[in-house]
Amino acid sequence: MKVLQGECPGIRVAVVEQGAGSMPSWQTIEIDSTIVFTMEDLDDYRTKNWDNRIYDVMVLIAAVEFCDKSCKRPAWGWMRRIELHLPVHDVDHWETPQVGSALMSALKFLTGDEWQISFYKRRSPMEDIGRQSRLEFGDPSKVVTPFSDGLDSRAVTAMMTAGGRSDRLIRVRVGAKTDDRPRTEHRKAPFLTIPFKVKSGDRPFAESTVRSRGFKFTLLSGIAAYLLGTHDIVMPESGQGALGPSLVQTSHGYEDYRNHPLFFGRMERLVAAIFNYQVSYRLPRLWKTKGQTLGEFAALPVNPDEWVKTRSCWQQNRNSSVDGKRRQCGICAACMLRRLSFHAAGLEEPKENYIWEDLRAGDFAKGAAPGFNKITGAMEHYAIAGTLHLDHLADLRSSPVHRKRVARHAWFLSQELGMTPAEGEDDLLGLLQQHEVEWKAFMKDLGPKSFVAQWLV
Repeated sequence: MKVLQGECPGIRVAVVEQGAGSMPSWQTIEIDSTIVFTMEDLDDYRTKNWDNRIYDVMVLIAAVEFCDKSCKRPAWGWMRRIELHLPVHDVDHWETPQVGSALMSALKFLTGDEWQISFYKRRSPMEDIGRQSRLEFGDPSKVVTPFSDGLDSRAVTAMMTAGGRSDRLIRVRVGAKTDDRPRTEHRKAPFLTIPFKVKSGDRPFAESTVRSRGFKFTLLSGIAAYLLGTHDIVMPESGQGALGPSLVQTSHGYEDYRNHPLFFGRMERLVAAIFNYQVSYRLPRLWKTKGQTLGEFAALPVNPDEWVKTRSCWQQNRNSSVDGKRRQCGICAACMLRRLSFHAAGLEEPKENYIWEDLRAGDFAKGAAPGFNKITGAMEHYAIAGTLHLDHLADLRSSPVHRKRVARHAWFLSQELGMTPAEGEDDLLGLLQQHEVEWKAFMKDLGPKSFVAQWLV
């Protein structure tokens, strides 16, 4: 779909059960065809607390993902209008004002789009999932955390289990498919994989921003907490990743709140409305930089591979290999923050972790690994944007121009986190100061002839 300047693109999607046929005037997607559940993985979510709302929520998550990926954003704008119609077991429950307002609040705040979601009665109820639960229910001492191959995820998980109580931590896999978690009696761990996949159909998905990832991973973690009978969910993101994307926005883009306390507060209210159950999303590293988090991680008695082999890169796989071996690009915003953090923590990692091996090179192309022949102008623009993001974040604390923006952001944080405005501003300014110190030291080490430094002149 081609989107012209000034347009507000839209999409109308109806989810139907298998064999139900299409709905006139809607783009119809079918459960078990476009939204595909793996019953073995779905069974891993089964506890004594299971009910059909869990399945309905997973269909909702998958349908939101399909809409978000299928409707391309305008070239000079952001907002889209999205209508979604899907089957549920209990229409009356889903149409309550509490559920509707919480759902619209979370999705609109996260994606920056206008959403309209309606529900209709399923033709046939979801069958019992299978064998008896392997999980204990009703242990509020357990802690749920989303888990991936990312640096913050590995670090926070290691710090939480350093005291020897790894059995208290329930990790919900949201990243790579590989299973590297402990097994019990040779059985795979619960919540090992996301139990559904969303397929694009005949054509590839049109939109790559996919802000709905935050909705997906946060709500799956909420489901896990509800199923286990615990209330504590730890989100591993450090301060720059949680707050930076909303403090420093792009020219025509909408602020990114995927790991922000204001979004998590909305998701707490959504989980409460759907399940009549209260969870708490915590950010224990909110006021720490990723470099500080990595430094504490590295101080633990763990194998260095635990941080060296983590993955941060946003680049697609087809653009991220050298001589047939997958690497991180080394220049996107996520990779630059990673490299900044390793520098701040005083740690080294192999240059072969990245396509752009040498950030000290005087020319962008010369910084790439020999043999890499996929350098494009778009890739350089992407790299410049990532560098400018970190540089602008480092300027926020000391710039009079941004003083009101920082104070306003601190006020909203304080209201969500139960702090005084003064406390919120002190903590935010402290985080920004630490980032500024780390960024200036990093850039000094790269030197004034670095292609990175030349972008900031």
